[in-house]
Amino acid sequence: MDEYTDQIAAYFNLVPMWPLVLLGAGIVVAGIYELFNRKRRAEDADEFRSAILSTLSGLYPEPTNWPKSIDTYLCARLPVMQEIIEDFRRNIPQEDIPAYNRDWDNYSRFCRAEVTDDKCTEAEMNPGKEPDPKKTFRTLVSNLLRYAD
Repeated sequence: MDEYTDQIAAYFNLVPMWPLVLLGAGIVVAGIYELFNRKRRAEDADEFRSAILSTLSGLYPEPTNWPKSIDTYLCARLPVMQEIIEDFRRNIPQEDIPAYNRDWDNYSRFCRAEVTDDKCTEAEMNPGKEPDPKKTFRTLVSNLLRYAD
């Protein structure tokens, strides 16, 4: 065993130390970069979540203030939501971008074409027979917010 430690010690006496110092410095820099990147990602996720919640206040998570002419109300907020979605896209891992885009397309299609006051009233009058737009809306927004976790 002594023979091996002597061999290792001799190696470090013959090899210059600058590559090891450079490697150590690289590892430290990479670790610091990773910490800053994680902090920025967490801050962006918090900002994403709060922006969506403030834009959809009264509608999500519980529809406490469901307005009349919901289709007009949601369509008026689509440009703001589009901006929020676009700003956060850089934080989405590459493999999740197709699902993120699909969730956004589902949400915008729902707001433009699938939700109306008549459908909401119908769902309230016939629970279980008609799909509830409020529950669908909640699911679609939850699908978007899961990327901020």
